[in-house]
Amino acid sequence: MLFIAHVYSLNYDESSALLALKAYISPESQNVLANNWTTATSVCNWIGAICGGQPQRVVALSLSSMGLDGTLPPIGTTPSALGSITSLKKIDLTYNKLSGSIASTIFNLSSLQIIDLSHNLLAGNLPAGMANRLPELKELYLSGNQLYGQIPSSLFNCRQLKVVSVPSNSFTGNISINLGNLTMLKDLDLSTNNFEGRIPSSIGNCSSLKTINFSENNLEGAVPSEIGLFLPNLLELQLRGNKLPGTIPSSIANASKLTLLDLADNSFTGPIPMTIGSLKNLQKLDLGHNQLSSKSYTPESSFINSLTNNGNLRRIVLSGNPLDTVLPMSIGNLSTSLEYLELINCKLKGSIPAEVGSLGSLISLKLGNNALTGVIPDTIGHLENLQSLQLQGNKLQGFIPYDLCLLGRMFELFLGGNELSGSIPECLSNLTALRNLSLSSNRLTSTIPSSLWSLVDILAINLSSNSLQGSLPSGIGDLKALVEIDLSNNQLSGHIPVSIENLKNLVYLSFAVNRLHGPIPEILGWAVALEFLDLSRNNLSGVIPKSLEKLHYLIYFNVSFNQLEGEIPGAGSFANFTAQSYLMNKALCGAARLQVRHCRTGNRSWKTLLTKILLPEIASICTLSLIYRVIQHWAIKHCLEKENDPLLKTNRTILYQEIELATDGFSESNLLGTGSYGSVYKGTMKEEKNVAIKVFNLNLERGLRSFQVESNLLTKVGHRNLVKLMSSCCDDDFRALVLEYMPNGTLDKWLYTHNYFLNLLQRLDIMIEVASAMSYLHSKLILHCDLKPSNVLLDEDMVARVSDFSIAKLLDGRDAAVQTMTMATIGYMAPEYGSRGIVSEKTDVYSFGILMMETFTGKKPTDDIFNVEMNLRRWIFESLPHAVDRIIDVTLLQHDQENIAAKATCIKSIMELACFCTADSFSKRKTMEKVEIELGRIETRFLIDAKLIGECEETPRALHPGILFQELQLATCGFSEINLLYSGKSSFVYKGTLKGDVVAIKIFKLQKRGLESFEVNCQALSFIRHRNIVRLLECCSDVDFKALVVEYMPNGSLQNYLHPAVITFDFFYKLKIMINVASALSYLHSMRVIHCNLNPTNVLLDEDMVARISGFSIAQFLDKGSAETITTTMAESPGYMAPEYASTGNVSEKTDVYSFGILLMETFTILRPTEEMNWRSRICDSLQSEDKIAGLDIQQTDQTTSLLRTILRLIYCCTSELPGERNSMWQVEKELVRLKWNG
Repeated sequence: MLFIAHVYSLNYDESSALLALKAYISPESQNVLANNWTTATSVCNWIGAICGGQPQRVVALSLSSMGLDGTLPPIGTTPSALGSITSLKKIDLTYNKLSGSIASTIFNLSSLQIIDLSHNLLAGNLPAGMANRLPELKELYLSGNQLYGQIPSSLFNCRQLKVVSVPSNSFTGNISINLGNLTMLKDLDLSTNNFEGRIPSSIGNCSSLKTINFSENNLEGAVPSEIGLFLPNLLELQLRGNKLPGTIPSSIANASKLTLLDLADNSFTGPIPMTIGSLKNLQKLDLGHNQLSSKSYTPESSFINSLTNNGNLRRIVLSGNPLDTVLPMSIGNLSTSLEYLELINCKLKGSIPAEVGSLGSLISLKLGNNALTGVIPDTIGHLENLQSLQLQGNKLQGFIPYDLCLLGRMFELFLGGNELSGSIPECLSNLTALRNLSLSSNRLTSTIPSSLWSLVDILAINLSSNSLQGSLPSGIGDLKALVEIDLSNNQLSGHIPVSIENLKNLVYLSFAVNRLHGPIPEILGWAVALEFLDLSRNNLSGVIPKSLEKLHYLIYFNVSFNQLEGEIPGAGSFANFTAQSYLMNKALCGAARLQVRHCRTGNRSWKTLLTKILLPEIASICTLSLIYRVIQHWAIKHCLEKENDPLLKTNRTILYQEIELATDGFSESNLLGTGSYGSVYKGTMKEEKNVAIKVFNLNLERGLRSFQVESNLLTKVGHRNLVKLMSSCCDDDFRALVLEYMPNGTLDKWLYTHNYFLNLLQRLDIMIEVASAMSYLHSKLILHCDLKPSNVLLDEDMVARVSDFSIAKLLDGRDAAVQTMTMATIGYMAPEYGSRGIVSEKTDVYSFGILMMETFTGKKPTDDIFNVEMNLRRWIFESLPHAVDRIIDVTLLQHDQENIAAKATCIKSIMELACFCTADSFSKRKTMEKVEIELGRIETRFLIDAKLIGECEETPRALHPGILFQELQLATCGFSEINLLYSGKSSFVYKGTLKGDVVAIKIFKLQKRGLESFEVNCQALSFIRHRNIVRLLECCSDVDFKALVVEYMPNGSLQNYLHPAVITFDFFYKLKIMINVASALSYLHSMRVIHCNLNPTNVLLDEDMVARISGFSIAQFLDKGSAETITTTMAESPGYMAPEYASTGNVSEKTDVYSFGILLMETFTILRPTEEMNWRSRICDSLQSEDKIAGLDIQQTDQTTSLLRTILRLIYCCTSELPGERNSMWQVEKELVRLKWNG
């Protein structure tokens, strides 16, 4: 697909040449080129074709990041016509998917100055004479391809070259001695290739060089002294990851402008040149993992002392060198900007100088695996920015200083392998950002402080090989993020707490060599991620639980030297364990290979028989919560899942010229507002549609990064309360996003602008909608990080849309929090965000709490009435519960003086919720999901108190204004059969048009069942709202006519896509729909509503194929605090009814779970519950089969077959005969979401 093989004729005009190029791009990836590159318009108006000169000629071809896909023919016969564009100076095809080799004809364009083919799939050798005809070539970029062979010598004849960048390929051979010909060269990057031999001394001729990067090659030989002597402009020198021997030339110090020197991972020997300390501009120094030494005999003459002359250093890494020296007191005189100081495994001796506490900018201090002695200096507690402290593997003594508890940003603390004594400080619980704690192999005594178990986000704890006493508290089960815990080789006693079942992410568990007694908890089998389990050398008794057979990832198991008895499990991972796992447990029995006695088979206890009978029924339950590998080395990296949605439309790119035209040249009259990273304009596109255009300021440090973050996130999310991305513009020096235009502006405007007013219900609705958006974002592992009124937009219907994701963060799937240096708006930041830069879902919850306070009080958190002693939160807290009238926005009472008591009660509830959201401790804040639900309840209570809703015969006029029979008759053309969508036992559904909008109108047949159905639907839909539940718009409740007006779902019901399928969905599309349904049911159950009639016809699909539950005709409502089960005489669809529903009429949340299991089965298999009586046994057979699963309507791959087995296990569990054995809908939803992540 690339281009140009041979020039057949010079008679092609430029448009013909580019059309010939277009023909080699696969049609699926032509995108905007398909309709833009046509003979109907001038070539100078084509996307990517940039013209200049008189007459206008194409001077540049810029098609970066267009998603272009195509393959070059093997002999380079791609369109030779491009050779006729003799005025072409620049070719930019970066970040596409172009493959094949680069034909030589491209290099015949003598006018070319810039060639950039980076980040494609190009392969093969570069043409030998590639540069013979490029006298003007200045910049060559080929990075991130699959090119190989040697760099052609002709390239070094291009005397105008300023940039050569070819990293991340497979080039071989020596670096040519002719490199010295390129005297104008400024940037040279040959990193991550397979170059060999020496660095040529001729590089010293390239006196203009600013950056050299030869990292990750196979270079040998001494570093030429010419690099330091003759390159006065050099800023960066990177030679990491080669085989360079000998000493570091002291002449490097002559390159006085160096800011980065990276010589790590080589074979350098000898002392580190003191002269490096004279590099005043040096910011990053990495000499790690060589064989460098220090020739100093006193601290004052050490290399580290020489670095105190440099005030710009931010990073010093000397790890892995045998320095064999002491740390001088002058370490405190190092640069005040120093952030990273790493000297691991350097044979350091002596003590840690107290002066290290002067390095106030330190983020990471790593001195592990040395021979340091003395105590840990208290002054380390002054390093308030410190996130990583590694002092393990030394000979440090004394107590763990309490000053370490002041380091609120500490992420990892490694003090293991020393001689520390005393107790573990209680105050370590203050380190709420801590994720990894290791105090192993010391001389610590006393008990494990109970406060340690309050670090709910910690990932790894290692307290092994100390003298700790006491029992294990149940609080260990609160550490739900825990991946590793090692408490071995202590003196712990008591039982293994059953709360360990909560540790679903636990991979490594060792309680070996303690004094634990009692049984191994059966519930330990629920720690489904376990790979390593060591309980050896304790006093444990009883049997080895059969539930452990369900630990499918278990690869190490040891219970030796206990007092266990009974039969050793043989299934699952236990089939692989040897006798070494069971030594010295004389009462154990099992297979001969385990070197224990043979189990007697003639006199089994009734318990054993019962287990054998029940085992097949409970097999799938134990595996329901299976998750894939959680983490390795405590650093979890997971990407936001990629939607595999064939029906979704891709946001198109747009030209700068289109944006300029749409905004009338970025006219001030179209300026909607300015923000931290750019401006927002109103624009009018060709279709006369208004849009909002966000233009990013690329001169700002984070301008480009903000564009990347926001565009990336907005292409991955879709929710009715999030602003929608329509297109984007990504030119060389211009970045913009085209978004939906919100005609009603921001919430900020409506709260603080004269003549703008929102009543109480409008404000409450906006808060519910924002909460819904935030709950959705959190379910996608996205943190907004900057929620405030100006980022809440209102569309034409006053529906809220959350916007501005320029500083949003993405969690990796396991970590509950991340660190950021980007600050949000003052007044809305949670304490941990403002002080330590830690953000989590609870950070957004805090901002939402402030937003609620502001919305109902009319006071900004930065209002003049607030100061250090009194802020918005405290003002509200002190006004509750008796002085609510003092904090209510006066405009709420001025505009409407009805229902003042109901308003006060409502706002009191909202403010109490807001106080929970803004708790100082993030662990005490509610989740956004719970906040959304609670706001819905508050709204329902207000409507009832204000008598805006009552019995269903009274139209709920506040939420859903009444509508006349005549209006519905007109909307449906007299209830024409043409508009009839559905006819059922108790209702008809028509398609209609009201006020220009297409709606669905459900008319109820007024026999008793129809009237009851109307009442139940009205009651349910009046107070529930969720993105996956169909929305009630209006009602008609005349004496002899009852109807509901709801959202119209253009894609009909799920039933239409199953039997037979109108469109074939792949696995992940079906999974997405099931997650939508599970989310809706989980919400309903939280609101104490049981649907009772879930089936494919009651799952509707909107225009974006998002599932919405409908059909509440026989729903049941549980009173708060009442029993979990209710009896009804109304029956749902045959085949979907749970056994207890069909036989006794009893329904509960688990009744819906059963129906969902049937729906799941029908969605992923060809089985239908009304036709297949033995469907459950067929699923069981499929689970036991090792082959691909039979009876599915999904094309199976190795990946989907594994995922489908998990789906089948979930179906099997949801449809258990006994309600108590079914999971909750919340658990089912989480399992499906987890399955989507792992897919």
